[in-house]
Amino acid sequence: MKLNHFKEIKFLPAIKALLKELQLPVNYISDEPTTAQEILSPITYKDNETFRLINDVYFVGMVDDAAFEGNPSFDHTKIKSDYDGILFFGVELNNRDNNLLPTRTQLADIARAFNREYRFTPVVVVYKYSDDEQEYIAFANVERTKYKQEWLEGEKAGKVSLLRDISIERPHRGHEEIIDELKISSSGKKAIRSFDALYKYWQEVFSVNILNKKFYQELSNWYFWAIKNVVLC
Repeated sequence: MKLNHFKEIKFLPAIKALLKELQLPVNYISDEPTTAQEILSPITYKDNETFRLINDVYFVGMVDDAAFEGNPSFDHTKIKSDYDGILFFGVELNNRDNNLLPTRTQLADIARAFNREYRFTPVVVVYKYSDDEQEYIAFANVERTKYKQEWLEGEKAGKVSLLRDISIERPHRGHEEIIDELKISSSGKKAIRSFDALYKYWQEVFSVNILNKKFYQELSNWYFWAIKNVVLC
């Protein structure tokens, strides 16, 4: 994946370029940036350090069965019940004090807020942020579960799977491999031609257990290489 798109061109076109590389059929919604206060209701938006990190917000688009079929998606503003589609948002973050990167909790809290706001449709958030040395991107995917109370509509936000602190210029090989796995196929036995198939597949890719397994394997491989090749003086 050409993550350098996020360095060479503006954030929204870079997201679109990435989604194209992932072969996702997307019905795009808006090219204009907005704010968290415009997207999130006063109940969802919290005036605290986490939400003040949010700079520009882009309502990127939707992937649903209509998009897979080459048709326009249903108007997201009129969705009032569970809908088979994924909404994509891009969120550019301000720098934290002392040049610290956003924490896992902060990224997760923002992702949950967007999912609560759009409780009838799963939401994926793509972040961009930086420190004084590098620029990074991150992906947040939130599991959706049914409310136990039958009188509550929609789905509640569950566990957040994060792929974070991905260096745009010097990405970790493990990060690159996971992003490559997000790419879908439109032919063959593993072809994905519907929202339901995409959602199930991405839930597997974003599985916390799988993410951890990959990185522990990378760490293990490095360790066994290091003890054979590195001499400490």
